[in-house]
Amino acid sequence: MEDVAKQPSLLLEKAIVPYHYAYSKTVNKSLNSFLDSNLANSYTYSFLVIKNDSILYEKYFGGIDTGTLQPSFSVAKSFISTLVAIAFEEGKIKDLQEPITNYIPFLLKNNKSFSNITIQHLLDMSSGIKSNEDYGNPFSDVLKLGFTKNMKGKLKKLKIETAPGKQDYKSVNTQLLALIVEQATGKKIQDYMVEKIWHPLGMETTATWNIDSKRNNVAKAFCCINATTKDFAKLGSMFLHKGYWNGHQIVSSSWVNNTVNGDTLRKYEGYKNQWWAGSTAEYFTDSLKAVAYSKANQCPRVFVYITKENKKYFGVSCEQIPYYAQGILGQFVYVDPKKNLVVVRLGHYWKHPKWSEERVIREAVNRVQ
Repeated sequence: MEDVAKQPSLLLEKAIVPYHYAYSKTVNKSLNSFLDSNLANSYTYSFLVIKNDSILYEKYFGGIDTGTLQPSFSVAKSFISTLVAIAFEEGKIKDLQEPITNYIPFLLKNNKSFSNITIQHLLDMSSGIKSNEDYGNPFSDVLKLGFTKNMKGKLKKLKIETAPGKQDYKSVNTQLLALIVEQATGKKIQDYMVEKIWHPLGMETTATWNIDSKRNNVAKAFCCINATTKDFAKLGSMFLHKGYWNGHQIVSSSWVNNTVNGDTLRKYEGYKNQWWAGSTAEYFTDSLKAVAYSKANQCPRVFVYITKENKKYFGVSCEQIPYYAQGILGQFVYVDPKKNLVVVRLGHYWKHPKWSEERVIREAVNRVQ
C-alpha cells in the first residue's frame, strides 16, 4: 500500500453527487460465518458482498477502512475496455475491426504488419504483439512497462511476435487501447474516464491513477487505478444492470451482453473484452440432478463430460454465468447475474490452506439465496 502512494499519480476526482450503497436489513449468518473464518490470515484487505444493490457483508483488515485507496492492478483493464466501448458507441471510434494504425500510425515505422492488428484484437488479447508477461522476471517486458518513466517511448519500440488471432494475455494491449481512446476522442484517458465513468457511476472518493512520470503524465492504463472497495464495486454493479447505473446508461446493454454472455465467454476461452469468465458450467455426477438444475436455472444445455481418469460428469451451461475483472494480487470485481450479486475482494497475494480466492468467492455466493 505504501509503495502505491509513493508512485507518481494523477487524480480521478470524486463525483459531485456520489452514490452510496444501502445496507441490507437481512443478516446472513451462514455467509458471515464462512467469510469471517476463511478470510482471516488470507492477506485480504477488504471484502464486500452486494445483493440487489445493498451491502450484505463488508469487512476490512489490517488498518484498511472504507475510505482507503487500494490498488486494482489489472482490474483497471476492464475500465479501459469500457471506455473503448463508449468511444465506439459515440462514433469516435468508427469500427472495432479498424487497424490500430489508423490511430497509432507510428507503429508502421516498426513493422507494416501492425496494420493487420485490429482494435478488437487488442480487446481480446489476441494481437500477436511481442511482450513478455512474466511477473516473476524483473527483466520482463510487463515490469519494464510498469516502471518506465517514458511510456510512449516504450510503445514506439514494440515488435510483432505472431500473426493476430491467437489469445495471449499481454498488458501492453490495454496500454495501446488507452492511446487509441485518446487519439479518437482528443481527450486524455483520465479526463475521459472521469467524464464517462467515474462521475456517472457516482464515485464517493477521489482516486489516484499511477503515471509513468510527472514530466510525461501518461497513465498506466493496464493497471494502477487506486480506489476504495465500494467504488470498485460500482463497475460490477453497472455491468450487472446491463450498462445502466445511477441514472445513466453508461454503456449499451448490447455491449454488456456481447461481452459477458456465457456462450460468448466460452467461445473466447473465458476472456472477452478484458473481462474473465467465472465458472462456465456446473457439474454433477447424477444426471437427474443436472436436469433439475437445468430447469431451475433455465439453462437448456446439458452435456456429458468425461475426465482423463474416465470419470463421467453431467454438465449444465447457462447463458448467464459469473464473470469478473481481476488483478494479479487477487483483486476481484466479481459479478453473478443469476443471484444479482457483486463481490469485491482486494488485498495482497491470496493465502489459504485449501481454496483459491475465486473458490472462496464462489462458496460465499452459494450461501446467498
